[in-house]
Amino acid sequence: MTSSVIAVPPESKLQKFEDIKGQEVYFQKGSASHYFIIRALQSIGLSLKDIKIRSLPTIEARAAFIEGKIPVWMTGDPHYAIAQKMNRIRVLKDSVGLDSPGGYYIADRKFAEENLGLLKIIIEELNKLDKWAEANRGEVAKLMITEQKLDADVVEKVMSRRTFVGRRGLSPALIKEQQRVADLFFDEGVIPKKINIQEALLPPDVYAAITPSEIMV
Repeated sequence: MTSSVIAVPPESKLQKFEDIKGQEVYFQKGSASHYFIIRALQSIGLSLKDIKIRSLPTIEARAAFIEGKIPVWMTGDPHYAIAQKMNRIRVLKDSVGLDSPGGYYIADRKFAEENLGLLKIIIEELNKLDKWAEANRGEVAKLMITEQKLDADVVEKVMSRRTFVGRRGLSPALIKEQQRVADLFFDEGVIPKKINIQEALLPPDVYAAITPSEIMV
């Protein structure tokens, strides 16, 4: 993905990603950005101990970064595209080549167990919506302009880096991948205790029954 980046203001003296060592790096703790920065640091032989972590809500961080008050910022679209439009960002590293922790829909266990038919409908509709969005990118762009109050040129940047297909059903491989993320967060001190992902899951046959076969991989 090129829509997630670790960046500096244009006037920064930092010229390459390795220069991040010892710097204050702003992102939201416990988020996908936190995982990205860990993996990015690992790729050059560093760890979280080699930077100074600063947590700040994204909107606040964007304003401070554009004003030149933040030395290193981990961000993504549309904030990345907005900073680009203002010529106030220079990328040190993007997430190309780094695995992603992904995103998940979650539900109260009792609700899920009692409403499997409803969940099946929701998942099927989300899959249909993905297909529609990918096939109607111009319409999606119009919605982003009106609903997110973004400028057309910002939306153009965002759309150039985004795909709407690729949703995956909760398969054994994906569960294993998420367990690896949880283990990494524990090892790095992001979370206080080890998490067993299996304890939060329903039986595999339930996921197979409520998920379209085309996204069960």
